[in-house]
Amino acid sequence: MIEALWVERAAALSLTALVLAVSFFDLRERRIPNFLVLPAAGLGLGLGACRGWAGLAASAAGLAVGFALLFVPYLLGVMGAGDVKFLAAIGSFVGAAGVVRVLLLWALCYPLLAAVFVIRERKVKLTLLRFGRVLCNFLGSFVSGFKLYATRLEAHDAPQIASVRTPFGVALAMGTLIALYTPWLR
Repeated sequence: MIEALWVERAAALSLTALVLAVSFFDLRERRIPNFLVLPAAGLGLGLGACRGWAGLAASAAGLAVGFALLFVPYLLGVMGAGDVKFLAAIGSFVGAAGVVRVLLLWALCYPLLAAVFVIRERKVKLTLLRFGRVLCNFLGSFVSGFKLYATRLEAHDAPQIASVRTPFGVALAMGTLIALYTPWLR
């Protein structure tokens, strides 16, 4: 078996390189390429196998949990398949508990990143209006008065103006780097 410290360092270095490369592509092209995430998932499994059968099982569990955590949002059209595969690849490096931690840290990073993009594109008012409409439609399922308010909000919307697209992969990369290099949420 290969020395555990070497495997851990190789995994951290490989994962860091992966999330930086994915961030670059996601910022430029708003997509996460398969040629980065699929080999990375294989590398994560391979590095897990270097720790023995238990390491391989932990890597495979991380890959499966990472995939499962975002599969339903993908089916609902909230995110693309690249995001799902990216979290699965991250999971192959960090294991099941680690990928849940990455997603929790993502939940802290994503709103901040989204706010930066909304402000940069000068669509704060439009974004708040659309968010309010979605929230009121949801609350209208419980209290009918909210449905009426959502209809009023819709009258003020400008559907010809596209919403801000925030790169989900960049926020996942931020969550991954925080998980790798800080003790937050351990």
